[in-house]
Amino acid sequence: MAKIGTYKLDVGDRKVPLDIHRERRASIRISIGKKSLILRVPSMVTDAMLPQHIDWAKNWIEKQLQKKPTILDRFIQINYEHGDFIHITDKSYRIAIVYESRKTNSGRVAGTVMLLRLSRNLTKDQAQTVISKLVRRLVAVDRTADVTKRILELNAAHFQKDIKDVKLKYNTSNWGSCSSSSNINISTRLLLAPRDVQDYVFIHELAHLEEMNHSPKFWKIVHDIMPDYEEKEKWLSLHGHTCRL
Repeated sequence: MAKIGTYKLDVGDRKVPLDIHRERRASIRISIGKKSLILRVPSMVTDAMLPQHIDWAKNWIEKQLQKKPTILDRFIQINYEHGDFIHITDKSYRIAIVYESRKTNSGRVAGTVMLLRLSRNLTKDQAQTVISKLVRRLVAVDRTADVTKRILELNAAHFQKDIKDVKLKYNTSNWGSCSSSSNINISTRLLLAPRDVQDYVFIHELAHLEEMNHSPKFWKIVHDIMPDYEEKEKWLSLHGHTCRL
């Protein structure tokens, strides 16, 4: 498989990234990835033939948008500016951005202020990428203690299991995970959801300490603790795309 390149599709008022791969296959295939649309074309497709396939990809995604208008929200980059506020559960952070003569970029949380120190040599696009990474990292650092406390409370009330560690990181593939070694990982995106939805994910991962699968026994454990858990899953399905940093 060889990546041909990345293109920008004009879909309505959006520019949607499209990665094109040439590979050994009989037909073209398109899918929606984490960061772009992915178009796979047969190895026999020449560069001169690509425009027609790109047009096909554009028509395909426009039809998908008619069925699900939020399908492209994952590709929208959030741009943070100096003075912006981020609301995480019960805490609001004000972003303070300082550009300095420095080679590296750093950030720290001081009370309710996220202080970001950036290099003056960054382009506008580079700065936004760095800011997003710093914000995500700082949210994880600042909220780990609170999330850990809540997970330990739920564990003490319902499970009484040994937990090795709780970690936060910006993860777009899931809301949380639990390893066989009793490590629980939570996506910082979850902190943008209502507290009861957060509790559902915490309980879900804690239940894996008893059942490392999604068997009927597992779901019975979840149901016995949170009978309306399906409402929380529905919220994540309908509104999860809005939980972005």
